[in-house]
Parts: sequence; structure tokens; C-alpha cells
Amino acid sequence: MENERKIAEEVALYVRVSTEEQAINGDSLRTQREELTKYALKNGFHIYGIYEDDGFSATNLKRPALQKLLKDVEQNKINRILITKLDRLSRGVRNYYKVLDVLDAHGVFWQTVFEKYDSSTANGRLHINIMLSVAENESAQTSERIRSVFKTKVESKELISGKIPIGLKRENKKLVIDENKKQVILDAFKFYKETTSAYQTFQKLDLKYPELQLNYMRTYRILTNKLYIGTKQTRYGDIENFCPAIIDKADFENTQRYLKKNARKPSAQNSGGYIFQGLLKCAECGYTLGGKFYSKNNESSRYYYICKRHHLAMKCSCKTNFNEIKIEEKLLKEFKIQLEKYISDYEYKEKHYKEIDMSKEINSIENKLSKLKDLYVRDLIRIEDYEKDYKEYVTQLDELYKQQAKIETNIPDTNLDILKSFLSNDFNSRYKLLSRTKKRRLWLSVIDYIVIDKDYNIKIFFI
Repeated sequence: MENERKIAEEVALYVRVSTEEQAINGDSLRTQREELTKYALKNGFHIYGIYEDDGFSATNLKRPALQKLLKDVEQNKINRILITKLDRLSRGVRNYYKVLDVLDAHGVFWQTVFEKYDSSTANGRLHINIMLSVAENESAQTSERIRSVFKTKVESKELISGKIPIGLKRENKKLVIDENKKQVILDAFKFYKETTSAYQTFQKLDLKYPELQLNYMRTYRILTNKLYIGTKQTRYGDIENFCPAIIDKADFENTQRYLKKNARKPSAQNSGGYIFQGLLKCAECGYTLGGKFYSKNNESSRYYYICKRHHLAMKCSCKTNFNEIKIEEKLLKEFKIQLEKYISDYEYKEKHYKEIDMSKEINSIENKLSKLKDLYVRDLIRIEDYEKDYKEYVTQLDELYKQQAKIETNIPDTNLDILKSFLSNDFNSRYKLLSRTKKRRLWLSVIDYIVIDKDYNIKIFFI
């Protein structure tokens, strides 16, 4: 018996199934194993090992079991590989030959149980290429069908899979508001509005809802999840009104804007946070300034901002440690002056935009194109004349669209009433009464960013 095992070929059984095939065809690894084992024993082969890839596509060569199989081939442990069908190994010509190169280099044959292939002849290899091309096309069509089904389900607002976030629940294949957890979400956005800090929001939520065992990242995902405004993000684009909204869209968008400029996680010492974190840009290199906290004791605590492009990479000549108190003083002096100019420029641009509205000219050209098409369809003009006039009108239309877009780009979407409220006479005195957190919230609500140079000259860019 021992002698028979020595002369028997060492074969590897390779089985694979993808999640898509499991869902559609009900293929199983067990069925493949049973068929291959039966074939190996019937033909007197010695089974060296069974290599299983569960849930991997044939288009992916980075399958764990396949890579282990190829490694064993390179170590000359195997003489032959058995598979049920060729598409278990590969569904693409290119990937197939990558595997075949390794097998050929070590004299290893492969064999299918349910199909007849001969890779030793030119005709046999041609037949394999044809079958692989067909399999590759079938795989692409199957994926397209699956994506189409998923897309249809998503567009019909049907829940397919995935974790359901706090505050929502599944009901008849749809997402609906979980009234028992809704308050968690409302509190999350409320706490963030109060603190403008995701970390402090997490701390407050954890204190109020310890049973949820929240952490910082889960809190951050709550604050950025579009499902809370009823919008589902998919590979096919955003699906609005996918489920009932818990959070007002304007509040959600403000939260996203604040998160982009969010102060770094506060320590026990600098729990007040940086007032201008994420708002300051270096005038020399345009890099966003980072915070630098200094404290000997509570009375001498100082917040500074530095250009990290200089301090960490020496790629900028700005060496200044910007003192937050000085920045604040400069900003309070410049704020009204620059805001008044911004409002004046905005109102001028808005008025100028209305005066040079391109809509009439655009409508006129579009009407000419429509009439030109009608003349051609009725065979009243020659094709040469049609093409010449059509090209001329399209060129004029493109130019008008470009001019319109340029004008609209220069007119930001701004609420002037909110901005004008900052011009009240007692603004500075009221500002000084605010906490550090409220000061930060105020600046975030009206300023996009501030460019500052080493002499503390600033230019404010309003939202």
C-alpha cells in the first residue's frame, strides 16, 4: 500500500465560489469537494490538499487559497490540479495565463472534471482561449445584471443589506425612524452645534447614553451619515428621500462644514480648544496653520498657530508663532472694514449680474437651432447649409453658457441679512463676553478662511 502511494500522482483539489454565484446559482464548496474527491479516488490519485476560496471572484488572482496553491506548486509538492470547471480557476484570458506560466514552469498539469480540455496542443489552447473569453463575457453580464437588480432596489428605496445606524430601523424592507433611539441623533447634532467638537460631542453622548457604548469614531459616523437627512449614498449616486429625515438638511450641511475645520481633540490643559483652528492659512504657502499650546500655569496659558509646512518639512519660510490673542485683536479691528467691503462688492456683482443676464440671448440661439432643424427635416435647406449654420449657432451658444457660468461663479450664495447683523455697533463688546467655544462657532458661521502673513496682516474670505 505504501509503494502505491509513492507512485500515485499528488493532486490538489481547487474549489472556489463567489458570493454572487452563491446568491444566484446556489453553488456550494461542498458539492465541488465531493465531486473532485470522488474523481481523484476513482483514478488512483493521492490528494495532497484541498484549497478553498470562499466568496472570491474569478477575476481576482489575490485569492488566499489560490496563492497558497501556487506556492506549493513552486515547491514541487503537486503534480496535478483538479477543478470542476475552468471558470473555477479563471474567467479571464490574461489571468489564466499568469497562472499557467507558474504551472508550466514546474511541469504541473491541470484538469477539469466536468469539461474536456487539452492544453498540450495548439488547437486545445485555442479552444481554452475561446471558452475563457466567453466565460469572461458571461461574468461581466452577470455582474451587470446583479448591479442592475441592486440599483433598482435602491432606487425603489428598498433596504438591501448593511448595518442599520442608530435612530433608524427596518420595517417591511424599508428604513423608518426608530422613535426609541431618535433622541440620540438629535442630541448628537445638538451637542456638536454647542461645542463644534466631535470629541466633546462623543463625551457628552457617552455620559448621557452609556448603554450604547459609543466611541469617537461611531460618534463621527453619526455626524456624517446622510441617512439622517433621508439621503442614501450609493455607487450610483445619492438617492434622496430614501428614508424619513431626523435632521434638518441645513443643520446637517453646517455640521459637515464645521467638521472640515474641526479643532483637534482637546487635552485636559487646552479643553477650551483653538478658536481659529482650521480657519488660518499661511500667506506664503497657503498651508492651513496648526495649533501649538503653551502653558506654565493657568494664568500664563497661550494658544499659538504655526505653519507646519515650515516646522515639519522646512518647505516654507514662515517661522512665526502666531499668538491667538494678537490674531483676535487684529481680526476685531479688520472684521467690520472687510465685511462692509465684501457686502458692497457682493451687492454690486448681484446688480451687475442682473443687468447682463444671458438668458434672453441663450433662448434666442436655442430657438434658431430649433427652426434650423425644422427647415432641414422639411428638406428646405441643403445638408451643407444646415451643418454650417448649426456649427455657428452651437459655437455662439457655448460662448454664452461660458459667460453665464463665469458671472454666476462670481456671485456666491450668501445671506446678506446674517452678514449685516455683524455690523452692529456693540459687536465687539458682545464678542468679548463669549466663551472660547462660542467665539469659534461665531467665526465658523461667517468666515471660510483667513490668510495671515508674518506681520499679522490678514485677509478675510467670507462664506
